[in-house]
Amino acid sequence: MTPRTAWGRFEGRVVTRWLDDGRDMALVETFAYVDPARVRWEAPAGSVVNGASIPRPFWSLIGGPFEGRFRNASVVHDVACVERVRPWQQVHRMFYDACRCGRVGAIKAKTMYYAVYHFGPRWRLEGHTLRDETPPPPTPEQVRAAAAWFRAHEVDAAAIPSLEIH
Repeated sequence: MTPRTAWGRFEGRVVTRWLDDGRDMALVETFAYVDPARVRWEAPAGSVVNGASIPRPFWSLIGGPFEGRFRNASVVHDVACVERVRPWQQVHRMFYDACRCGRVGAIKAKTMYYAVYHFGPRWRLEGHTLRDETPPPPTPEQVRAAAAWFRAHEVDAAAIPSLEIH
């Protein structure tokens, strides 16, 4: 187990194997993130991850889903977006906290949080039916505007859900 920080902690290590489709990977070992409120977000062995919960148009800005310090956050976020047992708003906030736990810088982590919150997977439970409400992907102009905005402004992460960048 790794030491606890203000941003939580990761448990285990990301050990994967590529699947035959050349895009997806399966976790060989269970991996988890424990957030600052001590909520455990588990990615069980056998889970399939591909970084797709980070909107693809943002990859050119932040890097691909399997590179950099946000990889661990991407793994638990992918699994939470597939499982959909917690509200999407909580899942995306966990991604931000996990990014910061992984030592992703504040500007990059906030940009990524904005990306997944405003353009990433969304769902709603209606009775026993899970409804997908994922918005359309961002345009290149929206990606450029978000990148420029976060470079020029300091914003608290709690404000990102209500932030509208044009």
